[in-house]
Amino acid sequence: MRHRVRAVRRLLVLAAIVALLAAGTASCGKADTIRKPGDECTPAKSLPSGSTQRTIESGGQLRHYLIHVPPGYDGSTRTPLVLLFHGLGGTPQGVIDTTSMAALADKNNAILVAPLARGRITEWDFKTPISQPTSDLAFVRNLVKEVKSDGCIDSSRVYAAGFSNGSVLALALACDGSTKFAAYGAVSGPYWNDSCRSSPPASIVYFHGLKDKTVPYAGGETVIGPLPPVNEVMASWASHDSCPAASATTTVSQHVRHFTWSKCKKGSDVNVYVVDNGGHRWPGGKPAPSGRVSGVMTQEIDASSLIWKFFDQHTAGGQ
Repeated sequence: MRHRVRAVRRLLVLAAIVALLAAGTASCGKADTIRKPGDECTPAKSLPSGSTQRTIESGGQLRHYLIHVPPGYDGSTRTPLVLLFHGLGGTPQGVIDTTSMAALADKNNAILVAPLARGRITEWDFKTPISQPTSDLAFVRNLVKEVKSDGCIDSSRVYAAGFSNGSVLALALACDGSTKFAAYGAVSGPYWNDSCRSSPPASIVYFHGLKDKTVPYAGGETVIGPLPPVNEVMASWASHDSCPAASATTTVSQHVRHFTWSKCKKGSDVNVYVVDNGGHRWPGGKPAPSGRVSGVMTQEIDASSLIWKFFDQHTAGGQ
């Protein structure tokens, strides 16, 4: 009888050891799925940390951009890339200062790229198709390729964000769809037309002030041409993404409402923040040194942090 008890005890101990080994193996397996062989860049692609002005030839023209590399970038670990587009008459440094995006890039260990539009009064051309080599859509495509070539970039985590005219460009990139972005963050610049119907589903977080007089919420003429009503634009994107139901609405603060369309095609979703007293401003931002801004800049929400949070929830292929 004693021999039998001892045998049972030995079996129980052996079973416990096997279970522990299995758990350890499973944990190792989970770690391996986070960083698989080949996920690193070999050899490493070094880039100087901090902000650097650079140029690129696109469509036979010399174009300019600012690249900000976080201190945690090691050249081997694949790193997210965020493109940030300034508004009409703006500059790369101006939009970075207003949005505090460089600090967020450092915090999230992402590379931030802010291109410069053309013209004495800088303006993004969102109408000329990407098939035209001199178009801004082609410039963005070439810029993404160059940064991917020079840096160790996670191709599944490339994002586009913009303000005003830059917001329209970001959504025009979603409409074109040939340059792969995992998600889009747009402030005070709606965009949609029928050509967008052939593009892939797009995850979008959008912000607009009801008292925006530069780009009216209800649509109409603007300095960059007529733009459609925000409600219609975002409903069109939700329909395009095959979102199953009407938007859900929550009150975020005294003057901010949040509309969401979720469980859409290929994991996409659409989020809209409406600032009831907001003007043509970046919510939660700092006063712009220049550019066409007006009205109340709410501090009830921080668009930059919300955009980063949204980006963090989306990858290309899983939206």
